[in-house]
Amino acid sequence: MESEHLQFKEAVLKRDQARERVRELIQRGKVQGKGYLPSVRKAAELIGLNRDAIWRAYLDLEQEGYIRKTPNRRFELHPGFKAKGLRTLNVQLITVGVDSIRFSGLQRFYKTLLDHESGFKIRTHLKWAIDAGEINPEWIDQMDGVVLAGHFDRYELLESLTKDIPCIGVITPQNWNADFMIDSDNQQIGALAADHIFQSGATSPCVVAYSNQDGRHSLRKLGFQAKWIESGGSLSDFEEHWIDPTNTYKRVFELEQIARNLGDHDAVFCLEKESAIDLLNIFDCIGVNVPEEVRVISVDGTFEGLKTTPKLTYVKQKFEEMATIAAEQLRLLCTDKATASATDSKEKILVPAEIVLREST
Repeated sequence: MESEHLQFKEAVLKRDQARERVRELIQRGKVQGKGYLPSVRKAAELIGLNRDAIWRAYLDLEQEGYIRKTPNRRFELHPGFKAKGLRTLNVQLITVGVDSIRFSGLQRFYKTLLDHESGFKIRTHLKWAIDAGEINPEWIDQMDGVVLAGHFDRYELLESLTKDIPCIGVITPQNWNADFMIDSDNQQIGALAADHIFQSGATSPCVVAYSNQDGRHSLRKLGFQAKWIESGGSLSDFEEHWIDPTNTYKRVFELEQIARNLGDHDAVFCLEKESAIDLLNIFDCIGVNVPEEVRVISVDGTFEGLKTTPKLTYVKQKFEEMATIAAEQLRLLCTDKATASATDSKEKILVPAEIVLREST
């Protein structure tokens, strides 16, 4: 009798798990064409539970009014749910700095949300702030969710600003926890740069950054070093130059001194795009040929970075994919408490990058 009771409890648990996972698929819009849900067999494969649990979950959701059975014995979204369950969400996107949306990555992120508003059922509103202290709480009032994109100073203020609203952080500070965080795989970014530089024939690279060694840039450097060693390169003469980014004129002057004293270094990995753009301009002024004498590679780029001479090779972060993930997660975070509690709060996902080969390497 005890064994039968345990089997019954296990079946109920699987049925409950299946119901919440299927509900999650519905809220994320992961249904097949014309509003049909996946077949019981397909859903069992997607969720990793047995067909009986899926079938019973479908029957439960049918009773709840989420789905209904069609004459061909398939399940589809209930028209009433389609009318009110997937209402358009108003989402506030806040980026860092006056010119931040001109950074091509965040521009691609924003454009993806705009281009797919009808599919995501999300209406995106855009604001920018120099730091977290400049975020006006009224921007968030009446919104269903908020996306904070970029590395905010005074990040500790974000906790109180977002405590009562679903919040997604995109390439935000490592030591701040949004409901869901999305970032590039920064170690992989460094590894891609190192692999390309090594394959191009460079033997003595160095790293440059307009940064105070924050977590994201440090991870890029570590990923670069690890891949360089794995590829057979040596770090015996490796140098890293961290330049205070706060004073524009001073940082360019310091970068020029580095450019004039590269010594035997034949490649530079710039951990962000601003230093790469400045470096290429400096090389042009002092008569250093790129890539014949030194190769330059960076991470993403502003629109100015796409127009450098020579054109800048960079590791592209997949902001379009980040936007899709953000939209899906906001939909989940804004659903009822039962569904939201079934998701992993404070989760972080790292999106792989890809290299864009151009003339600077």
